Amino acid sequence: MSTALTASDWTDIPVATPGLVLDLDVLDRNLDEMAAIARSAGVELYPHAKTHRMADAGRRQIERGAHGLCVAKLGEAEAFADAGIERLFVANPIFGAENGARALALSRRCDALFATDSLAAAASIGAVFAAAGEKARMMLAIDSGLGREGVSPAKAVEVAKAIAAAPGVDLVGIYTHEGATYGAKDRVDLEARAVAAGELMVGVAKAIRAEGIALPIVSLGASASARAVAHVPGVTQIRPGIYAFNDVGQIALGNATLDTVAVRVIGTVISHPDPDRACIDAGSKSLSTDLVPAAAHRHEYPGMGMIVNAPGWVIDKMSEEHGWLRWHGEGEPTPLPVGTRLEIVPNHVCMAFAMLRRAAILQDGKLAASWEGFGPGSSE
Repeated sequence: MSTALTASDWTDIPVATPGLVLDLDVLDRNLDEMAAIARSAGVELYPHAKTHRMADAGRRQIERGAHGLCVAKLGEAEAFADAGIERLFVANPIFGAENGARALALSRRCDALFATDSLAAAASIGAVFAAAGEKARMMLAIDSGLGREGVSPAKAVEVAKAIAAAPGVDLVGIYTHEGATYGAKDRVDLEARAVAAGELMVGVAKAIRAEGIALPIVSLGASASARAVAHVPGVTQIRPGIYAFNDVGQIALGNATLDTVAVRVIGTVISHPDPDRACIDAGSKSLSTDLVPAAAHRHEYPGMGMIVNAPGWVIDKMSEEHGWLRWHGEGEPTPLPVGTRLEIVPNHVCMAFAMLRRAAILQDGKLAASWEGFGPGSSE
């Protein structure tokens, strides 16, 4: 096992800034840990690959124990299928004949699951499959408290029965993104929320099965809660994404430490006109403006990313190409000479991957490769 890199190690990596750097050794340990959790719980692991949208990262997840990949868009699924991934779940409702045709083509290339939360959407996809003499394997989205997509648990049986009866549809499971777990105040609260979400989904599945629908898959997806929901009896699949790399959001929840965060954004100080303010070349196009998801922890982890090698400085504001640094430490500000390279842990690592789309890969502390993200079309 390699030792953790120091701040100087990260900032000495010869990448243009703003740049994303990924430590392969840390990534592998994170992948192995979650694969072991899935094995011990007897559940399938479908990492959410919208986190990185990189063929190399997706293949590595499969090589280290994942059963398939979860994605957010058909374009991502098509790109991962091109990369040789054989099992994919598009965990975002799709609608219409055009998307139905793409889904049909994808299902002929790999073992594909598709999401829905309405009869109208499911029927529009099913019609395309039925015309071809085939069936779309579909998952019904359940709202477990986030209030985004998904039917309420109270309506789940009614909607499931209608979808299961639609031509060209094979309803094989239910899924949720238990994103409300990110609001947990502490570890006890986090575990309680996670277990409650898992038990809710298992209960919904039981009610649907009572109507004669087999429904073999009960899927939950959030890195915040994956370690707990995996062990809820009746859950069959977990879909964490951020766990592979981690970020400040996961540190705040107690799921990660600085040593288990596999990525850094490296930025350069480009302006330091006053002692208490400076600017770096990493703005919203590199880090996004996301705060730590758990509002209860924002006083501990302020700003739009953690500056590891300049404690007391906070990324207080963002414009597209600028990170606005302000001094929040005690005493006089630590000088930040123009040209200083900063090691930054993103608050939300998915956004760093989406914005920068290229990662310098370290192995044994040395620059070993470069991984490219998917290009235009993958968000369609």
